[in-house]
Amino acid sequence: MNKPKHPNTQGRKPARVIRSAFGYSSILLFASLSASAAADPTPAQLQFFENRIRPVLANHCYPCHSQRAEKVRGGLLLDTREATLRGGDSGPALVPGEPESSRLIKAVRYNDPDLRMPPKDKKLSDAQIADLEAWVKMGAPDPRVATAAQKAWVDPARKHWAWQPLSRPAVPEVRNSAWARSPVDHFILAKLEEKSLKPNPPADKRTLIRRATFDLIGLPPTPEEVHEFLNDNSPDAFAKVVDRLLASPHYGERWGRHWLDVARYSDTKGQIRRQREDPNNPYAWTYRDYVIRSFNEDKPYNVFVIEQLAADKLPATARNPTNLTALGFLTVGDRFMGMPNDIINDRIDVVTKGFLGLTVSCARCHDHKFDPIPTRDYYSLHGIFASSIQPRVEPVIEKVSQTAEYREYHQRRTELDQKQESLEAEFRAAQRSRNRDRELIRRLQRESRETQAALARLEMTHPGAPVRAMALVDAPRPQNSPVLIRGETGNRGPVVPRQFLEVLSGPTRVPFTNGSGRLELAHALVSKANPLTPRVMVNRVWLHHFGEGFVTTPDDLGTMSEPPSHPELLDYLASRFVEEGWSLKKLHRLIMLSSVYQQSSESHPRYAEVDPDNRLLWRTNIRRLEFEAVRDALLAIGGALDRTLYGRPVDFARQPDSTRRSIYGRIDRADLEDVLVNFDFANPDMPNGKRHATTVPQQALFFMNSSLAIEQARRLVALPEFKACTDEQARIAFLYERVYQRPPRPEEMKIGLEFVAEAPSPAPSAATTDEVRLVASDVNRPRPRQPPRQQIRRERDNFRPPAPLTVWESYAHALLQANETSFIN
Repeated sequence: MNKPKHPNTQGRKPARVIRSAFGYSSILLFASLSASAAADPTPAQLQFFENRIRPVLANHCYPCHSQRAEKVRGGLLLDTREATLRGGDSGPALVPGEPESSRLIKAVRYNDPDLRMPPKDKKLSDAQIADLEAWVKMGAPDPRVATAAQKAWVDPARKHWAWQPLSRPAVPEVRNSAWARSPVDHFILAKLEEKSLKPNPPADKRTLIRRATFDLIGLPPTPEEVHEFLNDNSPDAFAKVVDRLLASPHYGERWGRHWLDVARYSDTKGQIRRQREDPNNPYAWTYRDYVIRSFNEDKPYNVFVIEQLAADKLPATARNPTNLTALGFLTVGDRFMGMPNDIINDRIDVVTKGFLGLTVSCARCHDHKFDPIPTRDYYSLHGIFASSIQPRVEPVIEKVSQTAEYREYHQRRTELDQKQESLEAEFRAAQRSRNRDRELIRRLQRESRETQAALARLEMTHPGAPVRAMALVDAPRPQNSPVLIRGETGNRGPVVPRQFLEVLSGPTRVPFTNGSGRLELAHALVSKANPLTPRVMVNRVWLHHFGEGFVTTPDDLGTMSEPPSHPELLDYLASRFVEEGWSLKKLHRLIMLSSVYQQSSESHPRYAEVDPDNRLLWRTNIRRLEFEAVRDALLAIGGALDRTLYGRPVDFARQPDSTRRSIYGRIDRADLEDVLVNFDFANPDMPNGKRHATTVPQQALFFMNSSLAIEQARRLVALPEFKACTDEQARIAFLYERVYQRPPRPEEMKIGLEFVAEAPSPAPSAATTDEVRLVASDVNRPRPRQPPRQQIRRERDNFRPPAPLTVWESYAHALLQANETSFIN
């Protein structure tokens, strides 16, 4: 057979002509007719593979797609015939005999900007691409047979510790068995002894009760509670304290706030279509109350998970419709201007980060860059939430009683509804008019928005308004979602079934068929086959007790996370957590009764060199309280804290003199209060398992200048107990006990006495505590939000300076400003 000539081959050697794709294609086309179905490649095909294909694969593909690769991309191996045919996370790499259906060919052609191999604009030559096309067309003959080691090889990304089955490791033996009072201590001490480190001695009882009380209920202990603990010399004295705190209704408020960070809780919708809807979430607070109640009841965590995904699918909800409030976990997120795919992405993100500690939303536009989560898995979850809808009218979850409050609410609601209907009718008429009055249309739109806002405020704040749940229900006809290539709605790929992640359920997973699949997803999350859910929650609990989790990124336990500091202890606690009925209170008790929790926070220079970040926990970390705990503590110290549980949100910007606990404050996703931002409040736009900790001047200025701190200083010295003190030393001792839960040290007593003796006396003032409170309330009285310049001008014109602080009020204020008020050790 004569060799065909390339148009531009004059003067070239015949060998160069043969290297042309077109120079060999006639032979390959003929060979492919029979070889594609042959059991063994022909000698010509083997020669073609060795001369043309293997060098291309070895030089351009193996660096990312072979067992020698530092990281296998997309789970795809191309160094054996079996692996090439099997493909990676996105499916088979090639279809023998069909180059147009082969992802490998599509990738090397560079026609798809999101599917290009080799990457980084290192495109193969035209001749190399043509050779690969011809090879696939002839049936992809390949002599590379996988060895036993290659067959047993597993992608390192799939060997990641987090995907491995949960087991209960044996409790290790330690030398200092007297210190190790619980299994937790054995695991901690074993690591310390490996590094020749010793744990700190125990903290004193005053420090310990303060630490435990803030940890479990977010408030300081009262002087009576401290003295009771000091006088209890029984071996189980601290266990009694822990049990009392776990039984407190304020436990749910403290730990509920931690979960609300994960759930990206907000009382507003975020990005909305302002011409069509009000920004308020009138019923978000019902989800917040559900969370608090669940923690107080010690609801099994697996039930807590299932209810938040599929409460509407549970038989118990028919008898107790208040369970529907659990679905706020999914529906309380940002509205994204009504963009459905963005809303679904947010729900996928909160579910997978919150329960699994995985960033699955990274696979929305392409296979996950680091974890074995292909885009197909993302759209499997997408189908679940695309098949779930929010009802237009939220269901009422509590019986409506014909009280005076309800009748007042109903009358006001009827008036607003009628007004809104009238405005909409006028608007439609104005739109249809030939001579459209643009000014009239704008006025009607403005009045309609104002009426919507009034309706939302009525539902959110009126005590007679029916209690409703931000529920979710299955669509009438649940459907699977197609893969959106590059995340583009107009670029649809194959339809994928609704199912769980393959890395956690294996290749034999069964698609979901029960409605949307939310209930099946919830059961998959808490299945014994899924090791991540208990690990993630145990890691979160450990984080809030020690200031750092076993894994420092609680929302991401994937391959980019640091390895756990104590992997065996994490698995021990996670397996025990499941075995003991998913009880969080039992988990708290196990951790807090350990010696490692009860250590002092004293530093040790040599140990700090060996373990500067205290990852081995040779001492207790000094931790700063979150703003909510700081504010609540100030109110409790001053005796002003309103301990009422549950209820509608309070707008502290409009009601700055409110003494409700901070968890009941209104959170505006689109406009967080400055004080929350200054104190590192969790961003309600996304799940946050761990708040950042910064130090900025505004934090100190808050304690110096805020009416809250000043008012509590006044209240402290107005307490009957303070007035009953007979001398200055007794007064100083009372303030230290009240603020820091300890007596003053000798040098602190000396400084206090000097401060009181040297401070100038203020001008006589007849103002009583009640009058002072009225002045403070007037300065910060409730008023609507205004643009900054108008607000500044209004405050300047209406400012009335409060009465000057007395000597003792100034001293109490100084104590409240110290770091010890907002830190626990």
